[in-house]
Parts: sequence; C-alpha cells; structure tokens
Amino acid sequence: MQKTTCPFCQKSKNLQACGSCHETVCKNCAQFVTEETFKYSQTLLNKKFHLVYCPTCFNNEVADDLNKYESLVEQAKEVAVFDVSQSKETRLIKRLEKPFKLENETDRDDATMKLAYLAAEKGFNSIIDVDIKGTKVRDGSYQTTIYTCTAIPAQVSDRKLIKDRSLRSYPN
Repeated sequence: MQKTTCPFCQKSKNLQACGSCHETVCKNCAQFVTEETFKYSQTLLNKKFHLVYCPTCFNNEVADDLNKYESLVEQAKEVAVFDVSQSKETRLIKRLEKPFKLENETDRDDATMKLAYLAAEKGFNSIIDVDIKGTKVRDGSYQTTIYTCTAIPAQVSDRKLIKDRSLRSYPN
C-alpha cells in the first residue's frame, strides 16, 4: 500500500483533494476559495468555484479573477460616498444613471462597500444619495437587522463639488 503525499512539498499530513484536477494537496499548499473571497461581486459569487485548489489549478482558473476583483476593491475604497443628508454638496451633480439597490443585507458597512464596488465596476468615482434603511426582524427571541440600500452612481469632479465648511458632522 503506497502512502500518498503532497506533490508540492512531499508532506503526508492533512491532505485535501483539488476540486478541479482531483490531485491530493496538503493543507499548507492548497488554495481555498470561499464565499468571503469574492463577497462584494455578485457575478463572481454566481460563478462556480471549487472549495480547494492545488496551486497549478488556482493559477490557471482563479488567479486572474481574483486579481481583477482585488483591484476593483481597491478602487471601491477610493469611491466618494455622499449620504442623502448631504444634498447641499451634491445638488450640482447630474443623476443620469439608474440607482443601485441592494436588499437583505446584514451589515451596514458591507452594504456601503458593495454599493461602492458596483460603482467602481461600472467606472464611476462616487455614489450619491446613499440611503440605507434598516428593519428589525425577530425570529423567536433572536433579533437581527436587515438593510435595504439604494445609491446613484456618479462621476464627480472637484470643480462641481461644493465644499460647505459649515457641515462639521459630514466632512468631505
């Protein structure tokens, strides 16, 4: 009876099977793709990925999508977010695009980041009129909040942005 080992590091402990090529790989060499890997992108979440990949299959099948996703997340972190209450500052910005709408979100910050990711994916640099409404949901003795979010993507230039210094609670 032959012992199986990892072809990359020759260890025989904690072996996992690659979902693509079914090669056995140790836990240290395996690449894992979970729901949290692409949590802001709906298109990549709908794409079928395996849970475990060997390094070769990961580079061939997942690495390009992961690099594009991470660059879009970095762009989304730079997206300017203007709340509904900041209408004085955004009144000169055209609202040409259809608003993004997210439903059944469990975290307020993740919902804002998803809206910013959608804007970065479409090539916009800001989201305006961000409206996040929470509703409390009870299940027996357990209570949670579900958020519904809307935002309009926009291209904002510095010359169209009014910087009202009287608003100390909402700085630009």
